[in-house]
Amino acid sequence: MEMYEEIDKETMELLIGSLADRTLSGKQKWEELDYKPISFVREDAEDGAFVSQMFKMRTEFNGRRYELEVMEQINLPSGKGDISGMLTFDGDSWGKYDFALSFDEQYDENGPERLKEVFTDSVIVKMMDAVVQVFEGTEAESEGFSYARYYNQTGIEPRWKRMPLVRAGEKLMQEKRMKDFHRMILDADYREEFLKEMPL
Repeated sequence: MEMYEEIDKETMELLIGSLADRTLSGKQKWEELDYKPISFVREDAEDGAFVSQMFKMRTEFNGRRYELEVMEQINLPSGKGDISGMLTFDGDSWGKYDFALSFDEQYDENGPERLKEVFTDSVIVKMMDAVVQVFEGTEAESEGFSYARYYNQTGIEPRWKRMPLVRAGEKLMQEKRMKDFHRMILDADYREEFLKEMPL
């Protein structure tokens, strides 16, 4: 990694960390909230799919306007959770920072059951906690679920439909449980307990 890239990454992580801390403490206010609820997405017919939810929001901080887009997903069939997103400055598509847990080499080195421990101090995880706090109980959350009539627009092939995580995602979507899906991304113990309650 080039030196300027390292500096940029460090600077952006400090910014994300500051926004997360201010949001969790109630000091940072966000507007234009948009929520895309839990859904099944097939990347291709053979190999990949994931269950995800997405958030979009805007704020002003230190005289600049920021737009944050984040997605939580559980990749299939691996079951590995990931958080990814983009922070855009002043509406300039060139002034943006892309981030994801999966950009970190530790992500590839660890299984789903270790990710919560590995990323316990991650500013990305802290920011995601803050985002869910902002959206919980809002009109944006309720509208997202009310407009989403389908867990997957085109139906789910039997090989995916049989997977417990796919069925769990559908249950959470139907029951409008945004926060529980958020918790399931990295918390392997919670995920295991939830899956035990799923019918065979």
